[in-house]
Amino acid sequence: MNRYELSEFVLTLIDKANTHTPLRFQQFMIDLVRDVIVFDAAWWGWSLFRGGRISIVHTNLSGLPPEFETAVRSRLLSDPFVRTGRTLKLFTKSLTMAESAVDPTFRSLGDEFNLTQMLNGHCNVREGPFNFFMSLYRFGKAPAFSETENADFLAILRHLEQALSLSLQFDLSLRVDPHSQWALLDHDGELFLSSSGFDAALTSTLNRGERRPTRLRELAQQERFSSRHGTVFSRQRYSDELWIVSVQPRSPWKMLSTKERRIAEMICAGMTARVIADSLGVSVNTVRNQTSSIYRKMGVHNKVELARFAGPQDQDKERLPVEAAD
Repeated sequence: MNRYELSEFVLTLIDKANTHTPLRFQQFMIDLVRDVIVFDAAWWGWSLFRGGRISIVHTNLSGLPPEFETAVRSRLLSDPFVRTGRTLKLFTKSLTMAESAVDPTFRSLGDEFNLTQMLNGHCNVREGPFNFFMSLYRFGKAPAFSETENADFLAILRHLEQALSLSLQFDLSLRVDPHSQWALLDHDGELFLSSSGFDAALTSTLNRGERRPTRLRELAQQERFSSRHGTVFSRQRYSDELWIVSVQPRSPWKMLSTKERRIAEMICAGMTARVIADSLGVSVNTVRNQTSSIYRKMGVHNKVELARFAGPQDQDKERLPVEAAD
């Protein structure tokens, strides 16, 4: 692949990444790769290696029967590519089935599906813990993948990572509040990707002795999870295999005492310190001291900033009657 061909490949790839969701983009992408490298079949998707286990989602097949998926998953731990390249951010390698004869379990996969040549690779996506992987195969007496094709595949994967990141960013921007923390989890609670502040939000809710994997499994199994600290996690469907879990921080109103919450409501309603004092039967100085405490707890500096917390979107804030303030 010369420089011009690579440039055309990248331009087309980026154009589709900016307009396609990841799953639609991946289907287009395999057709584009086929224009650069000759192969008979392919298997691709997202993979996650953690604690000696492999989680795989969003897989697709081209030129292979559906039963290949089950067969290859059962042999993943013996896959020579998984064993040698799973810790690398960018990895490609070509291999013949004959060269994989050191592991009869994996060699049988080739015999079963007539695979003789393999070109495998993966790239780390968005600096997250998961990879995008792609395996290209040739059948029967087809020639081995050349060093040039291996080099081209490495260049392709380098650009695929950038395009996949763009596509994922585009998709998530349509689904997630940009000001909230979020994570992509599979059904077992494996963390595929998260916003920069999600881990801190998760850790802050753990009780002594609780572990992150346990809490992540809980989040994947419930539509709504409320920690005793007041942080709420909400789950929604991202795809058949992944959930989006978003974080709703603890409401600042819950940090206020009953009297402070009543005074805060009156401030938001436009009442002056004198009117509030007369209404509650306290001195103006008491109202001013309470107001300073409210501003400090809520992290605001004036009544305009405080009023932003009084909108209907704050579901944790309860309106209090006047008599409850005493």
